[in-house]
Amino acid sequence: MKIDLHCHTKKVKKGDASTRNVTSDKFFQKVVEAEVKIIAITNHNQFDYVQYKEFKKITEGYCDIWPGVELDIIGKIDQVGNGKRGHLIVIANPKNVELFNDRVQKLIKDEDVNTFQVSVKKVYEMLGECDCIYIPHFHKEPKLSDEDIQELGELLQDSSRLFKETSDYRSLGVFSNFDYSVIIGSDVQDWNKYETSRFADIRLPIQTFEQFCLLAKKDTQIIDTLLNQKRKKEILVSPYKRVSFKLPFYEDINIIFGQKGTGKTEILESLKKYYAENGIPVESYKGSEKDADFSKMLKIDDIIATPEKLRLDSMKQQFIEIYDWKEELPTSFEKYISWMETKDNNKNKGRMKITECVHIEEEVRNRKLELDYKYLKEFVESTFKKIDIEKYLDKEDSETLTSILEKLCKNINNAKLQKWNSDKSIKLTNWSIDKIKAIADKCSDTISKPSSVGFYDFAMERFKLFENVEEICSAFSVPDRIEKEYLGNIEEKGDIYIQTRYRMLTKESRTNEFKCGITILKNCKLAIDEIRSSLLKENISEEISKFQEFYEEGIKDIGVFIGVSKEIALENGEIYKPSNGERGILLMQRLLDSESDVYILDEPELGMGNSYITSNILPKLTDLAKRRKTVIIATHNANIAVGTLPYISILRTHENGVYKTYIGNPFYDELKNIEDESDTKNWTQESMHTLEGGKSAFYDRKDIYESGKQSD
Repeated sequence: MKIDLHCHTKKVKKGDASTRNVTSDKFFQKVVEAEVKIIAITNHNQFDYVQYKEFKKITEGYCDIWPGVELDIIGKIDQVGNGKRGHLIVIANPKNVELFNDRVQKLIKDEDVNTFQVSVKKVYEMLGECDCIYIPHFHKEPKLSDEDIQELGELLQDSSRLFKETSDYRSLGVFSNFDYSVIIGSDVQDWNKYETSRFADIRLPIQTFEQFCLLAKKDTQIIDTLLNQKRKKEILVSPYKRVSFKLPFYEDINIIFGQKGTGKTEILESLKKYYAENGIPVESYKGSEKDADFSKMLKIDDIIATPEKLRLDSMKQQFIEIYDWKEELPTSFEKYISWMETKDNNKNKGRMKITECVHIEEEVRNRKLELDYKYLKEFVESTFKKIDIEKYLDKEDSETLTSILEKLCKNINNAKLQKWNSDKSIKLTNWSIDKIKAIADKCSDTISKPSSVGFYDFAMERFKLFENVEEICSAFSVPDRIEKEYLGNIEEKGDIYIQTRYRMLTKESRTNEFKCGITILKNCKLAIDEIRSSLLKENISEEISKFQEFYEEGIKDIGVFIGVSKEIALENGEIYKPSNGERGILLMQRLLDSESDVYILDEPELGMGNSYITSNILPKLTDLAKRRKTVIIATHNANIAVGTLPYISILRTHENGVYKTYIGNPFYDELKNIEDESDTKNWTQESMHTLEGGKSAFYDRKDIYESGKQSD
C-alpha cells in the first residue's frame, strides 16, 4: 500500500510554488489516481485545521489523513555563533489532532512563516504529548545536522519514532534496518502531476497510525496480525527423496535461499507437482533452462497451417480432379469410315434417323456458381447461426436480414439446381442416343454415325485441367500472413514480438516450416508446373502420371504447401536475435504478465543485471503480491530476496553433513529452525552472508544518502 508522509497542500512560504495549492475535490481525485492510502499533510510552518477536516471528510472511506507540519529547525550554535538550519517533519496521531493544532499554533504564534525557526528541543517539548513520529531531512538540503538528529533521538523515549527521509525508492526497505528507519514522501510541487510522484510502498497493509508505529517498532503481535491478513497454506515439500516436511506459503512473495546443493530446486519441483495435482494454475521459470524454454516457445509442432490462414480454399476437389484426370481423345477416322461402309446394309435401320443423331454439347462448367453456393452455405450454416442477431439489430432489421439471406440462398440454390438439371438432362439424352445406337448396331450388323467428333470433349477436359491447375498455381503467389504476439520489451530495442509467419512454398522456404518433407513438396510443385506448361502438348498424360505418384505421399490439398515459422521481431518487423540474457528477460516478462494463481521461479536472476532486476522485475513481483498471487522464488540474488520484502523467507543450510531449514521474515528480522525453535538466526545477517550482493543490497542506501544535494 502506498503512503505519503511528506505532502504539501498549500503555498505557505515565499519559495513555495503556487501549484501546491489544491482544492478538496482535486485533492481527492489525485489521491485516487495515485492509489495512496495514507497521507500526512505537512505544510511549512503551518497546520490548517479547517483544511485538514475538509480533506479528511472528502477522502473518508478511501484513505486516512494524518495531521503534520514541516518545521524550520535552527541547530545548536557553533563556535562562530551560527546555528545550522534544517527541516523536520512532525506527524501526530490523528486521534490527537485538536491537541496537535493547539500546540502548533502556540509554537509558531504570530511569527512570520518565512523566517520562523525553532530548536529540536522546543519542538519536542511542545508536540511530544501528541504521540508523534519525526522525520528529519536527511538526504537533501536543508538537512538536519547529525548533532540535532542525535539530540532528538535522545529526547524520544521510543527510538522507533525517529525516521529518516529518502527520495529514492530503492532505499525503502525493512523498518529499522541497521537501527534507523527510512520513509519517503512526495514533497509535491505540482498537484497536476501528483500521481507521478514516488511513494513509499508499505508491504504490510497497515490501517491506523498506531499500527504504523508498532510496525516500526517491530512489534510481534502487530506483525502477526498484518501477516495473517494474507492467506497462507502449509504444503508438504521434499528437498530429497525420503525427506519431506511442511512449509508455509503466503498468497504473496515467498523466498527460498541458502547454499547451493541444499535442495531448493527440488523443493520447487515438489511444489509444482502439488499445485498441478490440485488443479491450481501455476507458471514456472527456471533460469538455468531459459535457452531450452526459449527454443521451445518458438516451436511450431502444435500449429496447424490450414488454408484459411491465407484465405484460401482447400482445393481438395481440384487435386482430386487432377489425380483422376484422363485424356479424352477425339473420334478416330476409322469410326467414320466404318459408318460410311455399313450405313446402307440395312434399310430398316436407315429409317431410324436417331442412329445419325449427334450429342448435345454440354454447357461449360460454372465453377463460380459452385463456389458461390459453397461459401454461402458455409457462412449460413456455420457462422451466421452463431451470431445473436437480435442483440445487435432490432426485430424488424433482424427479420429483414434473415429474409434477404434466405432469398439469396434460395436463388443461388435454384440456379445451381437449374444448372444441375440442365447438365443431367443433356447427359441423359446423350446416354440414350448412345444406347439406342448400340442396340441398333447389334441388331443390324452396322455401325451408326459417331455421336460426336470428340474434339469438344477433348477440349473441355483440357480446359477443366487448365482451370484446376491455374487455381492451384495461383495459390502459390498469395502474400504471407504474419501474426504478432507481444513478448516483452528490451531497453533500447523497444517492444519485442513473437512473429508467426504463414507462407506458401517458396525458394526461401526452410525444411522445418513443413510437417512433411520439403523435397517432396518441391517435387510436387515442379510436377504441377510441368502439367501447366504441357497443357497443349501431347505428353500431358505422362506429366499427369508423374503427378499422381504424390497421392500416396499424402498431398491432397493446398494446405500441405503452407509453411509455418516463428521468429523474434522488433515492432517494425525486423528479425531480431536476442542475446542469452535478453532471452531470460523476455521469458520472465512473458511469465509475469501471464495470468495464473501461482508463480514459481528458480534462480530468475541468471543472465540479468541487478539494475534490471530492481527497476523491472521487482515491481512486477510486488504487483502480483498485491493481487494476492502466490510467488515462490529460489534465489541467490539479494536484490530479489531483500528487495521484495517477502512474507516468508526459507533458509536452507548444510553444516557438518546436517541439513537444516529455517523460516522467518524481514519484519521480525529473525529465522527459526523448523525442528528447533530455540535455534534462531538473524534474517539480515544471514541474507548478507548467504546471498550474492547481500551487503550491497542493504547498504545501497548509503550511496544515495551521501550523493547529491537537493534543496527544498
